Amino acid sequence: MMSKAAIFRIFGTNKVRFNTKKRVHWLTAKCAVLLLAGLALAGCEKEQIRVYAAPKDVPSPQMTEAADPHDHAPAATEAMNRPRPQLSWKLPADWKETAPSRMSLASFKVSGPNDQKADVSVTQLTNLTGKDSLLVNMFRQQTGLEPLSDDEALKQLKPVEVGGEKGNLFELIGKNDKEPFQVIMAVVHHPEGSWFYRLSGNPTLVEIQRPAFLEFLKSIQIKEAPQAPVEESHAGAGKFNWTVPATWKTSTLGNMQIARFSMPEKDGKADVFVSVFDSETGGTLANVNRWRGQIGLSPVTEADLASLVTSMDSTNPDAILVDMTKGDKRLVGAMVPREGRYWFYKLLGDAKVVAAEKESFIGFAKSKP
Repeated sequence: MMSKAAIFRIFGTNKVRFNTKKRVHWLTAKCAVLLLAGLALAGCEKEQIRVYAAPKDVPSPQMTEAADPHDHAPAATEAMNRPRPQLSWKLPADWKETAPSRMSLASFKVSGPNDQKADVSVTQLTNLTGKDSLLVNMFRQQTGLEPLSDDEALKQLKPVEVGGEKGNLFELIGKNDKEPFQVIMAVVHHPEGSWFYRLSGNPTLVEIQRPAFLEFLKSIQIKEAPQAPVEESHAGAGKFNWTVPATWKTSTLGNMQIARFSMPEKDGKADVFVSVFDSETGGTLANVNRWRGQIGLSPVTEADLASLVTSMDSTNPDAILVDMTKGDKRLVGAMVPREGRYWFYKLLGDAKVVAAEKESFIGFAKSKP
């Protein structure tokens, strides 16, 4: 279990004074809502859907693999290193799935009359069992409400059913940019991590959507991804039969990588990362947007994919390739389904090096492991 001090470090840098009956806690709360729900205040950032585990916010990368859930370096956060669960649900008719953030496993937007807006998100963090009073007060602070004592904060929790399990639900009404703002939050603690389900936005719309949200919670199904076998998760490239260019050098693996290569450092640096999963880890849009985020590009929508994604291999029609550049950084990514599994290849680095290695990378990705 995380210590209170560790939670404080995660939650940011601004000190907020929490008065309780017995003591005064100084805790850092600037990023509490960012951590717990992608963004607890509606409309601040787009969010991502389905399947992959939500990481703690990390510095925007240039050449680091740590920000891509497929290529964790050892320095990646605990949340990023967890195996990715698979989510399913029954979606209310008027909810719309939305595009990615680095925090949420799933997110949705809801619109109502008179331009009313609300958001729904699903986030998994490390196990926060026993920290419910702290979590309640974090959200109270973010919506402009006074903190409560531990005992009073715990009284805010009500039982709720989430996917056949017992969870806790709390709600509050505060203000977001001087506008009334309501949050309904459900929390379920598992040994492998705590799950947060949040409906937030215009109070009138949130109340209208309350029954749909509660039915959504009941419909949630989570299938935890099994730990990869040791021989796979820590294997080197030598165990495979794929065609590796002679100039590529094997590099130290990050978690959940099965191979990593470094390019010759002539005109800059670049690396190739390879991971394999039992699912698409969110689908084409989710993966394209994660890759775009690697080099600082903004997310795209489903309608944009046709202009960004190309077929990579005529013998494997479902294998796709994306190529994206921002400034002097370039990323070429490939998704290749094989025998019920999904292989992810990424070439990332300085644009000149990536351009020189692209054809070799495609040949490598086409070759059977």
